[in-house]
This record gives sequence, C-alpha cells and structure tokens, in this order.
Amino acid sequence: MEPRGLSISIRLFLIWLVSMATGNVPEPATALDFSAERIVQNGESVVTAHVNAKGDRWRFEYAQPQRGANIMIVRMDKQHSWLILSKRRQYLEVPIVADHVLTVTENMDGEVSRELVGDETLNGHPTELFEVTVAEQGATRQYYRWVTKAERFPLKTVSKQGKWSEEFRRVIFTEQSPFLFELPRRLDNANPSAATQQ
Repeated sequence: MEPRGLSISIRLFLIWLVSMATGNVPEPATALDFSAERIVQNGESVVTAHVNAKGDRWRFEYAQPQRGANIMIVRMDKQHSWLILSKRRQYLEVPIVADHVLTVTENMDGEVSRELVGDETLNGHPTELFEVTVAEQGATRQYYRWVTKAERFPLKTVSKQGKWSEEFRRVIFTEQSPFLFELPRRLDNANPSAATQQ
C-alpha cells in the first residue's frame, strides 16, 4: 500500500510541477514590465520622459511638461489616457492617439524587411543591430534598430535620414507596481462631463 500511495503523491507533485511550469512561460516583449528613460527626437524637438510600463499600461513623467501635463498615464484596457496637470492638481481624460502608444516589440509597424548588420553593446545591453525597411503611407523608409538579445526589446531606433530617433536608457526589466497606472485620488477632473456640470 505504501508504494502505491507514494506513486500517487509523486504523480500529484508532477502535475503541480507541470502546471507551475506552464504558468510561468515568458511573455512577449509587449508584456514586459520595465522602467527607463525615453528620449524621442523629431527634427529639432526632443522629448525626454521617465517611463514605467506594465503590459498595456504606461506612465510617462516628462522632464518638460507636454501639453501642460507633467505626467501621462495610458490605459489601453480602458481605451483612454490621463494627462496629469500637477501644478493645478487636475487631470484631463483624453482619447489615446498614436503619440501615446508605446511600441516595445522587436518588429516595427509596417515592417517589410530587415537585415542583420551586426552585434553591438548599447547602454550595457548586448544587442543585435538591424537595418529595417518599413512601408509608411505609400512610401518606404529605412531605420536602424538595436534589439536586446535577451528580452528582444528595441533599445534604440533611428531613421536612416537621421530626422527621428527613439532611445531607452537606464532600462531596468522588473515588475512594476499597478498603482503607478492608477489615477491619483487627490486630483480634480479638468474636463467634467455635461452631466456633472448641471
């Protein structure tokens, strides 16, 4: 009887072990939790922000206010974002636009081809450098894109013409608190609905 009982407990242990292993499958780059400094250059404009990301939720804390906001929280699950006007202790709820979307996948939107240029260490991360061709609005554009070898995360992307770039510095891949992506309660709504105003 004892050997039979032992085999049942071993089987239960193996079932538990398999269920634990399948529950911890690494998620794709879009679901990575991380924090970083993000620098986006578009012509003469340079926007720097500290970014916290948790799957489809992003928090941007700007070095210089953007559209009057010091902080922006994007919630793809709720299909809106909040612009936080810290000095006025207010927030604006706005629809998500392309500028609000953080793309952290290895492949670029509209990508038609890529060619490996070589390996390079960038900001302390071993990366692969690619030359990527993208179809945008009926034309093709070329970019250089550095992708981390371990996480397949786009650490830096630069247009071949040099007019646009996005770079993540001081990237830390670690779990982010869900509270970072909630609206602070101490703020007033700067755009209340017509129903609330009456």
